[in-house]
Amino acid sequence: MHPTTKLTAAFVKAVRHSGNRTQNGSGRLVIDRHYDQHGLYLQVMPSGSKQWLQRITVNGKRCDFGLGGYPVDLTLGEARERAFANLREARAYRKARARGESPPVPAFEADRQRTVAARKRKPAPAVVVAGMTFGQAFEAFLTERAPTWKATVRASSLRSWRAHLRDYLHCVAALPVATLTSADLEQCLAPVRAQKPHTAAKATRRAGTVFEWSIVKGYRTDNPARAVARAAPKRINGVAHYKALPHGEISTMLAKVAASKSGEAVKGAFRLQVLTAVRGGEARLADWSEIDLERAVWTIPAARMKYSDRGHHRVPLNPQALALLKAAGPKKAKGLVFEARGGNPVSESAFRKMLGRLGIEANPHGARSSFRDWAAEAGYSREIAEAALAHTVGGVEAAYRRTTFFEQRRAMMDAWGEFAGTGH
Repeated sequence: MHPTTKLTAAFVKAVRHSGNRTQNGSGRLVIDRHYDQHGLYLQVMPSGSKQWLQRITVNGKRCDFGLGGYPVDLTLGEARERAFANLREARAYRKARARGESPPVPAFEADRQRTVAARKRKPAPAVVVAGMTFGQAFEAFLTERAPTWKATVRASSLRSWRAHLRDYLHCVAALPVATLTSADLEQCLAPVRAQKPHTAAKATRRAGTVFEWSIVKGYRTDNPARAVARAAPKRINGVAHYKALPHGEISTMLAKVAASKSGEAVKGAFRLQVLTAVRGGEARLADWSEIDLERAVWTIPAARMKYSDRGHHRVPLNPQALALLKAAGPKKAKGLVFEARGGNPVSESAFRKMLGRLGIEANPHGARSSFRDWAAEAGYSREIAEAALAHTVGGVEAAYRRTTFFEQRRAMMDAWGEFAGTGH
């Protein structure tokens, strides 16, 4: 049975792939389908792209017809109009056949038959668009996908993706996306992997996402990045985590940062991140409208959280974080707490560059790991520490947990602020 509730424009824009996998042991991601009306479905692919599909019975045979992609080809309203027109045409065709007439098949069925015939003659649908290069497919993917990203990270994410194409995937950018091979991609990424294995792995994943998008669009039939990823040498100790300082060195790091000649906005945002154990983007984009100095609470909106479906995140502000914020302002009721040049937010790379100049061998995000180690050694429970980091939980634990341990977190963060400020 189909649900009685129709799709909404907001749902179509926001829906993401569920991550569900097949149950036959292959472990492959399955395509998500959301029903609307008149046989119309929204397909959400594992790659994240969205397609309109209509299921109609013609000549006694049920067939699926692709109507186009979302949002490039058809909006929800346009897809409904197309689906209703197809349904009327199919009904008229069936009635004419029932009267003993021989009407021409509906236009959408004729298109499907031509597509099937073309595929039987050509082994790879990509032949049709063989002129598209990998670089062009990369940009086309970004044009379609970027509007679905959070507005707060869209610009930085686009810069990051394009930097990977420019710096690490440039040697395959001019190759036809239809015929680019695993060997081509491996030859391009092997030198990168030798120097920056984490970066090479990320570039491989991003190239793979573009190939998955190309498969959905009919530009090719396989994903060569999968073979490259499987063949890549495994790193010792498994996944490479963010490099973090021992928690006993946090106070020394903060003192170096405070005394450095880096911009005040960069230093302030980084110190806020460490003192509150939030993510870098949450600190860089902190807004005065989110902060209640009187109650010592920072409420980060859900839209700016990594796991936005969990709602907003309340951060108890310890005395050290409060002193930092009071020194920074507030100069207005809303707006960025830490403004870089031109009133812009601190850049995504600013923390890393600052630590590099200071000779501090640690990733900015690693400060959260330092906090987590300290919390464990200080005797705080896993639940309270994980709540402070705004980490997700799964299974039964997620179903039954309702508390955020706010008051317990306040005591813990006060102790962390004292420790990070003095080292003991």
